[in-house]
Amino acid sequence: MRAFQLFAIVVVTACGSSTTPPPGPPSHAAEPAGSATAAPAAPHVESRRLVIQSRPSGSYTITTASDGTITAVYDMLENGRGPHVEATLKLAADKTIASFAAKGHHEMGTAVDETFTRTGDHGRWKSTEEAGEADAHRATFYYPLADVDVTPWLVPAALAAGGTLALWPSGEVKVAKVADQAVHGRALVCYALTGLDMPTFYTWFDANGGWFGNVAPGFSEVPDGFEQDAAALVATQQALDAKHSEELARTTQHVPPPAGLAFTHARVLDVVRGAWLPDQTVLVVGDKIAAVGPHVKLDPAVEVVDLGGKALIPGLVDMHSHTYRELAVMDIAAGVTTARDVGNVPDVLDDLKAHFDARTAVGPQMVRMGFIEGRGDKAASSVITAETPDEAKAAVEFFAQRHYDGIKIYNSVKVELVPLLAADAHKRGMLVTGHIPVHMLAHEAVEAGYDGIEHINMLFLNFLATHDTDTRDTTRFKLVGEHATELDLNGKPVRDFIAELRAHHTVIDPTLGAFEDLFLGVPGQVLPDEGYVKRLPITAQRSFLEGGLPLAAETHAQYVKAWAQILAMVKLLWKNKVALVAGTDSGYAGLALHHELDLLASAGIPIADVLRMATIDAARAMKMDKIFGTIERGKRADLVVVDGDPLADLGALRHVEQTMRAGVLYPSAPLWQSLGVTP
Repeated sequence: MRAFQLFAIVVVTACGSSTTPPPGPPSHAAEPAGSATAAPAAPHVESRRLVIQSRPSGSYTITTASDGTITAVYDMLENGRGPHVEATLKLAADKTIASFAAKGHHEMGTAVDETFTRTGDHGRWKSTEEAGEADAHRATFYYPLADVDVTPWLVPAALAAGGTLALWPSGEVKVAKVADQAVHGRALVCYALTGLDMPTFYTWFDANGGWFGNVAPGFSEVPDGFEQDAAALVATQQALDAKHSEELARTTQHVPPPAGLAFTHARVLDVVRGAWLPDQTVLVVGDKIAAVGPHVKLDPAVEVVDLGGKALIPGLVDMHSHTYRELAVMDIAAGVTTARDVGNVPDVLDDLKAHFDARTAVGPQMVRMGFIEGRGDKAASSVITAETPDEAKAAVEFFAQRHYDGIKIYNSVKVELVPLLAADAHKRGMLVTGHIPVHMLAHEAVEAGYDGIEHINMLFLNFLATHDTDTRDTTRFKLVGEHATELDLNGKPVRDFIAELRAHHTVIDPTLGAFEDLFLGVPGQVLPDEGYVKRLPITAQRSFLEGGLPLAAETHAQYVKAWAQILAMVKLLWKNKVALVAGTDSGYAGLALHHELDLLASAGIPIADVLRMATIDAARAMKMDKIFGTIERGKRADLVVVDGDPLADLGALRHVEQTMRAGVLYPSAPLWQSLGVTP
């Protein structure tokens, strides 16, 4: 399930086909013994193809032998990487896992070697990342770290246990039937799974109990011949999500009276000067800040919120988001009022923005960047691709018609199309950011019209890669890990490049958090600085144990040194006044943005400047600084109440109490509770 969830919520996905499973539900019980002359029953085989944006991106094959032994082979390749796992399991009488063994590798290549055995009420597990044992006195299901979708067995076991099932190593999952639907005359049942991670996970079974498959916007894992029905199943899931989102919005949002709402006795952060303004009143009328000052005359009809000296800061901005509903809730809970989405299914993103703006779902202001990719085996799946000048023009037109704020160019776009895409986007008032495409270097992308560059590794590749280097797989990480320390940050090539970035006003979004685990991660350990992990649901916490790239000890030591060089590069950019912003590229949204700010500070950047990057500098980078980014009269009322002093300690951002998004106030505690995250 873990791998499916990743591609259901991030970047680009689409629907497609799968291979043929048998018509009936799988039998996971051992066959009864037959006569001495009876031939053994043939293995029962189900095969599904994982399809993203109409492109096969992997497969999942489940084989059940006559003795009840199940083998499951999960294989995915997307965006130059993906997991491959071969697992064997047997089920107990209560439908839970009695034994499990898996080998293979995770998404980034770290080894999978995992076993579980249950003897009576005692379970024992061991993997590359963890080991343990525990007793259970009720039905308990082992939830593996290996990238194998255990949904076909987890759901029946949970239903047999009454809908709530304990998990080994810890936690529990709740399974509930939420919809019935018929496709091609086949009666299906939709189940919602909660407790595994923040997103509610939906899966489909036949009415008689056999697993049918999974779908999401732009994704299908269903039996052959049912591909065209994926969209209808997705629509059902989206309607369920919309109903939940509307209820959460209705019960948590507070709309002030027409006369407005005033925060009194507020300690207001002037992010431009990096200083506190004590004992201020901030009056909000509608979605705008109407007045700020120590003496603001208030109409008796104004609602008053006395902050008693607590901090009031501008709403934070995540400049590298891949948004979905639960992530958006986390943003608001954490004080993120604007998110720049740089890769999503367009229909999904547009729908989210519409609901957030209409307040029928909880979420930040969305700045939309249209994802454009090339085609080919190593290309990422994308709704919009371009291989010719005409296709490039049509791609920009597609997003311009939807009033997007810019485009994001990805890894496999042809070099000769980059200046065409940039020029056409600029002509329409749209910004341009992205990865540096294969066979191109960062300085060439800047010269071709990039307004911004995503990810700090792209700057190192400007010196460590050549036009012949294929940077569409993990090479784009490994080159930096192995050779970053060889780059002289004080040398003329680096100085000239930084001068070019500054001259072109190029915005750099380092996304340090996206590289921290890759360079520092060790299987079985959560990095000490990732303090927010312990706030997540337990199964989400376990995913952080996978570590980074598969590295020998001496190579890992080199990557640790490379990480220090990465931080040094970021500090050098700051010292030379290159525009820096804060983005996460994470499925943990606001929590991850808090961590990103910590990482920027760990590079040696003063906290005041870090907070500026996450507020007014982000607004300036998107040419929206007249709209938001500071607490000033006439600006949009994006405000965050913090119990603490983030100017002295960024850790205070973990204590966001309320977030105002365009004049509507949301308390953080119930939003965290809705996600299963500890406040």
